[in-house]
Amino acid sequence: MAPPLQAFQTDEHQPFLWPGGRQAALLVHGFPGTPAEMRTAGEVIHAGGWTVQGLLLPGFGVDFQTLPARRHIDWIEAIDHALAVLRQEHDTVLLVGNSMGAALALRVAAHHAVDGLILFAPFWRVDSWLDKVYPLAERVLPQVKPFRRADFADVRFRAGVLQFIPEADLDDPTVQAAIRELRLPVHVLGQVRRSGQLGYRFAAQVHAPVLIIQGSADPLVKPRVTKRLAARLPNLAGYVEVPGEHELIRGKSAAWPLVTAAMRAFLGRFGENLGMDELA
Repeated sequence: MAPPLQAFQTDEHQPFLWPGGRQAALLVHGFPGTPAEMRTAGEVIHAGGWTVQGLLLPGFGVDFQTLPARRHIDWIEAIDHALAVLRQEHDTVLLVGNSMGAALALRVAAHHAVDGLILFAPFWRVDSWLDKVYPLAERVLPQVKPFRRADFADVRFRAGVLQFIPEADLDDPTVQAAIRELRLPVHVLGQVRRSGQLGYRFAAQVHAPVLIIQGSADPLVKPRVTKRLAARLPNLAGYVEVPGEHELIRGKSAAWPLVTAAMRAFLGRFGENLGMDELA
């Protein structure tokens, strides 16, 4: 029998709150992520004196085994609550979302007062025929094994797995077998899909300024699809497309200085000194 996989156990995957001034940013991760992916962007904001909170959505991180029982409304309610708490003690509150988290941020911002949004690769649909056949697939294919054909010689795949399971011995055949046997209920993907649909639908009702940061070579959230979403926003403050793929937010791309500059310029709208000398 394959050994159990202990994912998301390290500190970087836990929610965080970095105190700062009277301006705050609430960071919302994507699927199947954790606050770990938001930390680098959070550091840029926090360096300017902002309070920064990295939210862990219900059913993610160490609670990933409970994800099949979660619905998109659980994620929306978690963001609603965190936003309301930050509002009590801060004059300015921004939402910063990545991928699915960006879609959820749009849905929340359409119903609650926020002062601005920064969206990284905002997911709202799968740009392929799979999107059209999903309703049928959910009925006839209740579970999938997303890593059934994983190539453990692929450096990028190994790096991705180690972000979530840093202590895994990916050369151990039993560990490889356990990863290949991981099952994901298809209806979970349906909740991600629904989150994207709601983000797109409610984008037209988001009147706060929005900055979109998009990787030009993103294979999952493609630029042409993101531009359709951007066109629905009444107050698009900027659409910044830089060289990079879907994991742009982690700060490892060569284009990260361009991303940082775009964030600083947007945050400058709210009157904070972002510590340009320290961040250069």
